[in-house]
Amino acid sequence: MPHVGHVLAIVAAILWGLTYCLDEEVLEGLSVAKLYFLHCATGMVVAGALLLGGGEASGAVFRFDAGKTSPGLLTLTLATATGAALAILWSIRLLGAGPSAVLEISYPLFVALFSVLFFHGRIQVPVLVGGVFIFIGAAIIVTST
Repeated sequence: MPHVGHVLAIVAAILWGLTYCLDEEVLEGLSVAKLYFLHCATGMVVAGALLLGGGEASGAVFRFDAGKTSPGLLTLTLATATGAALAILWSIRLLGAGPSAVLEISYPLFVALFSVLFFHGRIQVPVLVGGVFIFIGAAIIVTST
C-alpha cells in the first residue's frame, strides 16, 4: 500500500501539471504580476482557513520558536519560493507550459546538491544518477523542439 506522502506527491504533480497548462492559457490575457497576485491571494485565503480550522490564532502566524525556526531562514525560503514562482510564470509566458515544465522538473538534482552544500545532507548514488538523468532528459527534450 502506498504511503500517504507518496500519494500526496503524485497529486501535487498532477495539479502542477494542470496548473502549468491553465497558467499558459490565462497568461494570454493577464500579466505575470496579476496572475501571481491572484495565486497569492488564493493561497492567503486557503492558508487562513487552514490556520483557523487548526485552532491557531491569527497572531500565531507571526510568532516563531527560535529553537525551531530562524527568521533569517524563513525569510530566505519565502524569497526563494517567490523567485521560483515568478520565474516559472515568466517562463511559461515566454516558452509555453511544456518546455517550462520540462526544464523546471530538473529541480531534484538541485535539491540534492543544495542539501549537501548547505545542510550537511548526503547524496545517495541512485538519487544523483536519477537527478542527472532527469536533467539530461530535460535538455534533450528542450533542445529537440
